[in-house]
Amino acid sequence: MKKMMLLLLSLLVVFGSLAGCMQPGEVEVPTRDPATIDLELDPDVEAEISILIPSGNANETTMIDALIDSFNLKYPYVTFKYSYLSVNAYENTIRNLARTGSLDDIFWTNSPDLYYPADTGIAENLTPYIEASEAAGLFDVDVDFYQEFFDCSTMEGQLYAIPRSADSVVTFINKDILKKAGVDLNPETTVVKNGWTWDQFLDVCQQVRDYLDKNGRQSHYVLDANLTAWLSTCYPILRSYGADILDEEGNNSVDTPETRACLEMLREMVEKRYIVNTSKESASSYETGTSAFLFQSASVSLYANRPVLKDELTGERFVDLVSFPLIGENPKIGSGIAGYMINAELSDEEKDICWAFLCHMLSKEGQQAMGSAGLNLASIRRDLADYTTANWGKDYSDINMGAYLYGSEYKIAVDFLGRVDASYKSDLDRATKGLFNNALNLSKSIDDAIASCVKEVDNALIG
Repeated sequence: MKKMMLLLLSLLVVFGSLAGCMQPGEVEVPTRDPATIDLELDPDVEAEISILIPSGNANETTMIDALIDSFNLKYPYVTFKYSYLSVNAYENTIRNLARTGSLDDIFWTNSPDLYYPADTGIAENLTPYIEASEAAGLFDVDVDFYQEFFDCSTMEGQLYAIPRSADSVVTFINKDILKKAGVDLNPETTVVKNGWTWDQFLDVCQQVRDYLDKNGRQSHYVLDANLTAWLSTCYPILRSYGADILDEEGNNSVDTPETRACLEMLREMVEKRYIVNTSKESASSYETGTSAFLFQSASVSLYANRPVLKDELTGERFVDLVSFPLIGENPKIGSGIAGYMINAELSDEEKDICWAFLCHMLSKEGQQAMGSAGLNLASIRRDLADYTTANWGKDYSDINMGAYLYGSEYKIAVDFLGRVDASYKSDLDRATKGLFNNALNLSKSIDDAIASCVKEVDNALIG
């Protein structure tokens, strides 16, 4: 039976890739009846779970190791084995593993990548599992968690991934550079704080630019810009201006006055040398201590303990966080998830064991276990919001870790990718990045950047 289902799934995926016209939700996969889900597993249950996680990410392995150790306190006879994938080859890897019947039981995903396994029926629809767990009193999503991160795990209103943490773009700041530039960092009076505006951010950028130029650092840039290579930054900026890549019906909506206004603002940042011209190599970066700002959603531990970002004598950290600056009247903050999906080809019994593991990931014990092992991103649990006591922030009480959780009403994922068939994702991703890369290249015009993007999006939608 399992082989027959795998063959059917493979044929559906192949058909979708050849036809190039399948819309989200057109792959019909049976949805589990919540009443059939076993939430009270025998503590002596024996099973082996395979987990697919990103390669080259020792921190992820360490976190999941700690989660497994915690889970095994309740289910000691459930064992685990790892497989690894390259994030840059995510879609091809998942597709090929599913076609050959070798996809792991639980597999990692993130916000842009979850649409493919969800749309093609490779990933289990987890909405019935949430419903069954809420009915059993295990948790209440609206009360216990930050709902916006569960929203980032959905397609067509159905949940397909469990977020392991609250991933939100924040502004990493270098306090040393800002102080030397004369920027006011007094907590009582500074504008560099959660909720600051884009205009305030630009004013500080000019202060830093003046300081760098006066001190022989003309080749250093104020912002370590990843506006052209990361949708979680460039897309929310676009949306803050009221622009989008696709409209709600999945049609090309790139060429608008709002898009042009957004790109003109960013281009002015290039002209003022806040960020680098994309036709040039940057001579500075946040991690080397030569840029004052970085927009990133990464764990603070990635930067906080770098020697170049500390005072040599006192050991004081230069690293701190504030929220992403709010743009205009309808600001957006890039948000998303890294989390885990369940292979839809498993038996119900296997899915129940996998769900027990993901439920443990959501639990206070599971979140604390991962926090003790390097998950220095905000917990998705509201009762672990206090980063001075929760494990995810326990070693960083001197840093404004609350920036990760600021502004729930502003957070959006790269949701336009969910408006069309998931096979278009790679081309749409590339077209969007190309729009910003070309617009921030002073040897090209904004009109040309928009025209090129319009053409690439049209080609992507044709399939």
